[in-house]
Amino acid sequence: MRRINSDFRTRFLSEEGQKLANRDYFGYVEMDDFACYVLADSLDGETASNSAQLVVESLIRSFGEHPTLRKGRLNRYIQEAHRELRKMRGGMHLKASVILAVTDYRKLRCCHVGNSRLYLLRNARFLLKTRDQSLTRNLLDEEKIPLDAAASHEERNNLYSFLGGREKPKPIISKKLRLEDGDILELMTRGVWENCTDEELLEIAKDAKEPDEVLNKAEDLILGRQEEHAIDNYSLAVTFVDKIYRSPKKKISVRQVLMIAVPLILLVGGICLALFLRHRSRVQKEENLAQAMESGETYLRYDNYEKAAEEYRTAKSLSQELQRAEEAEEADQYVKLSEQILLADEAMTAEEYQKAQELYLTARDLSREAGNAGKDYIDARLEETKNYMEVYDLIELGAQKEKSGNLEGAAQAYSEARDKAASIYYGAGKEEALSRQAAVEEALDAAAAEEKAAAEEAQKEAEEAAAKEMESQAAEQELMNQQKANDQQNAIDLENKGNEFLAQGQYESAVTYYRTAQAIYIRLELAELADGLNAKIEAAQAGLEAEEASRAEAAAQGESQEENPPGPAGDAP
Repeated sequence: MRRINSDFRTRFLSEEGQKLANRDYFGYVEMDDFACYVLADSLDGETASNSAQLVVESLIRSFGEHPTLRKGRLNRYIQEAHRELRKMRGGMHLKASVILAVTDYRKLRCCHVGNSRLYLLRNARFLLKTRDQSLTRNLLDEEKIPLDAAASHEERNNLYSFLGGREKPKPIISKKLRLEDGDILELMTRGVWENCTDEELLEIAKDAKEPDEVLNKAEDLILGRQEEHAIDNYSLAVTFVDKIYRSPKKKISVRQVLMIAVPLILLVGGICLALFLRHRSRVQKEENLAQAMESGETYLRYDNYEKAAEEYRTAKSLSQELQRAEEAEEADQYVKLSEQILLADEAMTAEEYQKAQELYLTARDLSREAGNAGKDYIDARLEETKNYMEVYDLIELGAQKEKSGNLEGAAQAYSEARDKAASIYYGAGKEEALSRQAAVEEALDAAAAEEKAAAEEAQKEAEEAAAKEMESQAAEQELMNQQKANDQQNAIDLENKGNEFLAQGQYESAVTYYRTAQAIYIRLELAELADGLNAKIEAAQAGLEAEEASRAEAAAQGESQEENPPGPAGDAP
């Protein structure tokens, strides 16, 4: 019951400053024999979750279950808070800086990661000041920047260790410090130490009688600088150690001591030996577990998933032996992720790109559950499988067009596949597409040559047919000319015969011959010769008319004689 025999007074303030929300968080618990004070600063911009609160609650919960000042267990609590923060991410990027102070009301031990600070003041001087895990602190240690410039240096928040990152945090744990009455313990976030110098904090605490005096004066200093620059979230927790625990002293005789001590020494010695051996074995396993987890994370970072799977299998086995359910579950997640990626890589190597894509998609889901480990590698491989599948889709399209007889379309598809493969440096796909394109273009050239030969043959046949046609037309023309000549000669012969009949006075026959000859001249389109017969026809018709008139007159005279025959001579009156 050390608490009731000591006097620790704790007060704190935590404000948002000029930010929209306060993402610092302080919590403490004072139990019968131990006390724990935790202050955390959120380093992320997530609004859905307060990473500082998650860290503080995790550490207080762990300490409350097993309070201790042991260095190894405190380190384990920090690592557990780190793992919880990563599991709570869900696609977010939660990060936090933390300072942890634990005491048994006699001694103090502090543990911190990042740039949240702890100051222990005694007799108006600093007995302990934590060291930030930042680039600015390194530059300060190397004397590359002056001390008075550290609080405003641009790299003061560039941390090389913090909770929630890919890297395993490396907490700095102090040795045990014996407390004395009158000590003052201050825990603060960067919003305080950026605006209050160490000298100012020392001056504020020098004559303070209450923790609230320190808090109020520190806040006045911080707010007094808000016109000079933006004020971040600021949190300060102050504990006045008015009285530490001192065990009551009783006088005990040497004999009593020996009577109690000797058996106890023997008993405790045997128990201690057994416990030591068991502890050494467990410590070794814990060290191997930590080493396996760290090695697995390193292999994951460098995309060596085969080695990562081996290390996490080892970590899983050790976690189960140590009955560390959370570590076993975490290791199992990474084993499944690594094995899934290895399966996808095997499918990729075997050029089973559809299968590889499905396996990588499953791996991406597992990656989300494991804090996005390996996400960049998986996304790159998914992009690669998509490109490979596009190449083979184009080759398949070319094959289908080739099968349907569309050789030009096939050649175009193969050409696109070749260009796509070349753009992603995919040698095998480029070679196949180029080979298929060459075969199709060769078939196109052969078809073109065959078509050209067929065209030339058709042209030759057409020319031969035209020649034969011309010969036939020439022969027919010659025959027609001969026939025309014969007809013209017949017409001439008929005309000459008509001339003979006209001369002989056989006018009717002459007209018949002339008309027949004239009809032949008209059919032969010899208009001039046809018109020349008109006069002869008219002459023959005139002769015929004259002959008919003569015959008519003779006939008339004969009829007259018959009506008036001549009388005998001498009978006239």
